[in-house]
Amino acid sequence: MSNNDQNSEREESRGAKIQILGTDPDNPEQGRIFVWTKMGWFERLEGPSGDVAFTPIADSEEELREVISRDNPNADLDDIRGEYRKKVSEEFIEQSPSYADSAEDSSEEADDDEEQAYEEHDL
Repeated sequence: MSNNDQNSEREESRGAKIQILGTDPDNPEQGRIFVWTKMGWFERLEGPSGDVAFTPIADSEEELREVISRDNPNADLDDIRGEYRKKVSEEFIEQSPSYADSAEDSSEEADDDEEQAYEEHDL
């Protein structure tokens, strides 16, 4: 892949490179969409009313591929291009400050929730 191709595959998001992959590059709205940043892999989830959220799903591409193959052994990940890529990138950039601000807090909250769950089961 040439340097220009790499640049078109990745964009800047507040100083961090992002990459967008999907399970159906020919019809991305029908497949699953994933966004990579230095914080890890996020899956794009669209609600019934059209609202969009990005949820953490994996820390590495290898882990992401394992998750995908468990859900659908025939699925593969390919680069998303064109207008849909631009749309997903813009959606992610709009929401990324909330991830940056809450990344540390959410991991601490998750630990507290897990401890609480264990305590409840011990009762």
